[in-house]
Formats: sequence, structure tokens, C-alpha cells
Amino acid sequence: MGAASGVISVNGARLSVGRLAEMSVGAGFALYVLRYPTSTSRKAVPAFAPRVFPTAREAIRAIRVQVRGAHVFGMTPGEIERAIEWVEDGWITALGLLNAGERCGFNVVLGNGALAEWSVQPLRYLEIRVPDSPRHNEHGPRQTELSS
Repeated sequence: MGAASGVISVNGARLSVGRLAEMSVGAGFALYVLRYPTSTSRKAVPAFAPRVFPTAREAIRAIRVQVRGAHVFGMTPGEIERAIEWVEDGWITALGLLNAGERCGFNVVLGNGALAEWSVQPLRYLEIRVPDSPRHNEHGPRQTELSS
């Protein structure tokens, strides 16, 4: 972990760090669950909010839990069988890919022709922690007076 103050650039935006900030690079695994209206659609709708897990195993476990309950999406009997096979054995290959730094995922075609997709992507992120300001006094923030 390093300390910095001044200006940093994040995705092209310049951010001012007025106080000493602690920064570290973290690693995790982002899980995305998307639903496409048809199996040929290019535009997806998130089925769940993206989540970041600290390990590949935890991300894969989340997929396995969700796929087990995915029959509520209306999977066909053939897709249910394929999903069960992935939940029981196929996840091991996915775990190996993630640990090798590769993205992986699983998808099923639903009975209405829609597509549900789970994908996990390894990522690195910059964590910035700013310590509590020593400038705050014990009485709280200063109140401004309004003149009438």
C-alpha cells in the first residue's frame, strides 16, 4: 500500500486528493448476470447487479447457486440437464480458466427463446482510502450564519 497526495488520473479523469490517501491495487472477480430477449440479441438487460468476489472459487459458487435456481427462468428440459451437468462438473474448467486470468461463463436458452448468461471476469482495481480528516473538531461541522 502506498501513500499519495495531489492529483491522480482515473480513466482519463483527474481527481484531486487533498489529504494523504492510502492506495492499493486489489484483485477480484466480477460476476455479471445478463438476460437477452432472444438468443440472437446483442442488447442485454442485467438480471442482477454485478458483484465482485475476492476469489474465483466464490464467484463460481455464486454461479452454481444461481444456475441451480435458474429453472424459474423457464429453462427447457434439455437446458436443465445441461445446467445440472455444468453445476456438477463443468465449473471445474471455469475455475481453472479464471485462475489462469481468463474470462469464462455459462449460458442457457430459455423456453421463450430468451438467453440467460452468467460470466465472470478477473479484474484489478485501485482502492483509495482517505483517512478521517484531523480538521474536524469534536463539535461537528461549523454552522454558517444567514444574514437577514
